[in-house]
Amino acid sequence: MFNRGTYREYVESALLELLTGSIGAIKSFYHGVLEQTVLKETEDVISLKAGESILTFTRSYYQYESPYYHFAYNIPEQKCEQALNWLKQKGVSVYSVNGQEIEHNENWNSDSIYFNDPVGNIVEFIARHDLKDEDTALFTAVDIKNISEIGLPTQDVTAISEMLRGKYDLQVYKSASPTFTPLGDEEGLIILAAVGRIWFGSDKAAKYFPVTIDISDGSMRNEFTFGDGYLIKS
Repeated sequence: MFNRGTYREYVESALLELLTGSIGAIKSFYHGVLEQTVLKETEDVISLKAGESILTFTRSYYQYESPYYHFAYNIPEQKCEQALNWLKQKGVSVYSVNGQEIEHNENWNSDSIYFNDPVGNIVEFIARHDLKDEDTALFTAVDIKNISEIGLPTQDVTAISEMLRGKYDLQVYKSASPTFTPLGDEEGLIILAAVGRIWFGSDKAAKYFPVTIDISDGSMRNEFTFGDGYLIKS
């Protein structure tokens, strides 16, 4: 999907739309704690400026009463420790992975912090060391750069991976397996995970809930639906 350039070329209109059971709780956390600017707010929808991306939550009714997702924000590669302290000062509890609050991934050359929002979403701050950044000033909300990952649980990771790779000429990022396959690059990754697989950095199983990914420029728009409710606008 990002083969025509990196995710950064689309950020003016890049939007991730998720469901939630509580607009109020979302606003309290993402605006009140993570200091993201509210762009739009109604009784049923809230959109926030998530660095160079837009994060939108729509109220869920009936079928999806308590939806939750896994997604990640890129942060400067030298500021993981600072980001951890920033979260703790705001009263955010972080997961401990193998006894460590900052999880280092040798294969991805990255460091990650995992935490929950009040409605159960698994949020990640990830410092990718292949994205060089010399900034070492104190961490602030401005250092939440962009949404760089969204998890899409599926019953058939391999089949969905092949379909998306064919349609968007996406590349597998680092490695693939029948239960976990990332597609894209460091600025924009679709994480295909088997339904029931435990999301890393949490104790929660991957479950299906609808997701809309919008990387269109607002003029011509192609829409592609798959997985009974995943929608890509490009």
